[in-house]
Amino acid sequence: MSLIISQEDKIVSELTTLYQGRGFKRFKPACFEDYSLYLSNIDFLISKNVITFSGAGGRLLALRPDVTLSVISHARDESGINKLFYNEKVYRRTDDKSEFREVSQMGAEVYGDVDSASEAEIIVMSLKTLQTISDDFVLDLSHMGYTEGLISSFCSDDEQKQRAYTYLKSKNLHDFEIFAEEIGAEKKYITAFKAMSTIGGNAAVAVEAAYKNALNDQMRSAAVKMKELVGLLQQLGYGERININFSIANNTDYYNGIIFNGYVGGVPKMVLSGGRYDKLLKRLKKSGGAIGFALYLGELERYFKPDAAFVDKLIIYDDKCVLEALKTAEELTSAGKTIKLSKSEGGTRYGEVIDMRGVAKC
Repeated sequence: MSLIISQEDKIVSELTTLYQGRGFKRFKPACFEDYSLYLSNIDFLISKNVITFSGAGGRLLALRPDVTLSVISHARDESGINKLFYNEKVYRRTDDKSEFREVSQMGAEVYGDVDSASEAEIIVMSLKTLQTISDDFVLDLSHMGYTEGLISSFCSDDEQKQRAYTYLKSKNLHDFEIFAEEIGAEKKYITAFKAMSTIGGNAAVAVEAAYKNALNDQMRSAAVKMKELVGLLQQLGYGERININFSIANNTDYYNGIIFNGYVGGVPKMVLSGGRYDKLLKRLKKSGGAIGFALYLGELERYFKPDAAFVDKLIIYDDKCVLEALKTAEELTSAGKTIKLSKSEGGTRYGEVIDMRGVAKC
């Protein structure tokens, strides 16, 4: 019996099998949380706009704009490694002017005694997740310790750091040089920043360049950790799918360590993002470390090819043979066949057509 299944459903099914096969348990949060959770961590959210409503007793609630915050806020402080995955809807705007949308999001999180093996496994799962969507995929890697180690060396306050990160993300070296001169940054830091923004390409070569470019222990330590991770991924056969890209730096109040973004061919936007976010756990008064990723199925849906339903039998009828067509449909479905009743062949893929037009009126 053939099944009619959408491309998104197929991806979700395959990823569910992947995550469960790696020992990840399904996490199903409520679709709303206390608004205070999002308000106090607003900088962590992709969309800063949140739908709120009043609950019982005047409690202010919000429709979930993010799943990771729900995972960690409900996490128990337990020893060992805790592995969860989810397939949920989030409610957000794509920009300040657009309407709120219900967006599908799927991802995996590890928290607790996170070690190098846990990090490598999450990266591998991210790569497998992208591969489920397309054979044409790549993952960009960065390390917050590396970028923070350099930027903190010449920026004296949070405002200056934010400007430096903005220039790094956009790779706007012209305006960065003007900014760096304004704050009196030493030439060695300007040179190192420009070098950091251009490091990329082959991951093994890039991490060596990152180490040589390091100016302090924090940068060197981050470069060594990246080199170890890239080495593991190369041994696992993913070396050609990894790029080093320090311009993907995330919010330093939440993220530390490895961070990454995923891309697939034919989609001009990032479709997956993740990283190490121990700082978020501490903000929510949880112990241990955490790393995870989210796949934004909502970013993919407009690029999926429209699904043409496939059925075993297409029954074409007219107004003179309604009963006979319905009887035939019942017989076929009872025999395990998929069918579609239609007055034409358009918009359907089928194995065989049964044209009942012209059959004597029942």
